[in-house]
Amino acid sequence: MKSFLFAATLACFATSSYAQEAGDTTVALGLSTFGANLEAGYYTNPQWRVRGALMGGYSYSETDEDGLETTEVDVQLGAVALLADYYPVASGWRVSAGLLFSNSDIDALVSGDVEVNDVVYPGETLEISAEFENEIAPMITTGYDLGFGDGWSFNSELGLVLIGGIDLTATASNATIQDDIDNDADYQDAQDDAADLSILPYVGLNVSYQF
Repeated sequence: MKSFLFAATLACFATSSYAQEAGDTTVALGLSTFGANLEAGYYTNPQWRVRGALMGGYSYSETDEDGLETTEVDVQLGAVALLADYYPVASGWRVSAGLLFSNSDIDALVSGDVEVNDVVYPGETLEISAEFENEIAPMITTGYDLGFGDGWSFNSELGLVLIGGIDLTATASNATIQDDIDNDADYQDAQDDAADLSILPYVGLNVSYQF
């Protein structure tokens, strides 16, 4: 009898993660690759859910001075995702696909005595930026919703964002410096390496409530 009761308790705990019906709504809060994550979802039927996520809130800025050269770096992470979730079996496991709209970027401003190819240019500026080639990128993930309590669940998600590469650009304050940069082998290699990063891993961890 004790074994039966223990098994029944585990069964109730496990099935609570997928007891959903058409019209049910979920809200979730957590963390993701793009920072804080706020989600809302709606079940069109027990196997399908449409979900939207607003991600961001992470920023980083730093200023570094090296002699007469000053470098200011600004990093911003943020995105909006629209996804369709499919639950193929009667469990909390799901597969998802959709689109990610990114507003993430990395910017740097180098000013003062700017050095390019071992040549120092006094009183100049150099702007460097990096952003996804695909600002609207396909997104594929898989995840699991583990229920606990009444309507609550812990959600984990792992997947890929097809960003199409990273667009790395450097813009100088005058044409002479720009020519030196464009012809610099290290800069060209960095652009090629950034362009080859066509897939970005995605990780998300949330706590959600279903009602």
